[in-house]
Amino acid sequence: MPEAPFRRPEAWSDATYRDRRDDIVAVLDALRLDPAFEGKIDWSRLGLMGHSLGGYTVLGLAGAWPGWRIPGVKAVVALSPYCAPLLAAGGGLGDVAVPVEYQGGTHDFGITPEVSRPGGCYDATPAPAEYVAFRRAGHLARTDRVATGHADMVFYARAFFDTWLRGRPAPPLENRRSDVADLRVK
Repeated sequence: MPEAPFRRPEAWSDATYRDRRDDIVAVLDALRLDPAFEGKIDWSRLGLMGHSLGGYTVLGLAGAWPGWRIPGVKAVVALSPYCAPLLAAGGGLGDVAVPVEYQGGTHDFGITPEVSRPGGCYDATPAPAEYVAFRRAGHLARTDRVATGHADMVFYARAFFDTWLRGRPAPPLENRRSDVADLRVK
């Protein structure tokens, strides 16, 4: 699929990295057909999570690229997502019709500022949405390469999915834990 330079998000379109959307659809289709998963997945309450370009992908699947939208998506967790192209595309994030949790980090200098700045991705996403920034977390903080705040990152993602996929109230979503530098809920 067409690629566009990262430093030129305004050049991106719904064709940019569309193969990522197609890959997720293929995996979901394979799971639906695999007897090993029969009755184990509630397809009416699908939660998606992605990091970096994976965050871009799950936001697209949730409607930020309307042509990418897939049925059943009920909540998205975007971990340090590259969302600048969705802002530059003229408000695609305003088309997201499911709850979104953004996670970023104070040391993720290339991505988190685009999410958290006034008028950034978090602001452009309709409610309900949440933004959590973790202290000393860089772009790779969610990987095994860096042991920074993993427990808190999992805590917030799990509470978010419990709220929006399982219908369990999660007051912790509004409580700032010690590794959290910024927490916003709308």
